Amino acid sequence: MVDNRPKVLSLAFAMLATASILLILNEGAVSANAWALLALSGVFATAAVMVFFQTNEASRVEGNKLVSIEKSTETESQRLPDPAESGFDVPVL
Repeated sequence: MVDNRPKVLSLAFAMLATASILLILNEGAVSANAWALLALSGVFATAAVMVFFQTNEASRVEGNKLVSIEKSTETESQRLPDPAESGFDVPVL
């Protein structure tokens, strides 16, 4: 499936940058509104670059077969014991 986020963010960046340039040309000076649009367009440009270079969670193996890579965030040694089972009292507020 094609990810459209980089295209949408790039389009938003282009629209904001164009609006800022047109605002500067119409007013003849760089106003606070033009600076705000330029700053906002920078945020969209950064987001577009980050999404464009984001790695995919799946890898292709053996032709067209798609294998998903699962990340286990919690292992058996990382789990904390239940305080009630360890003998600690649960405070009542």
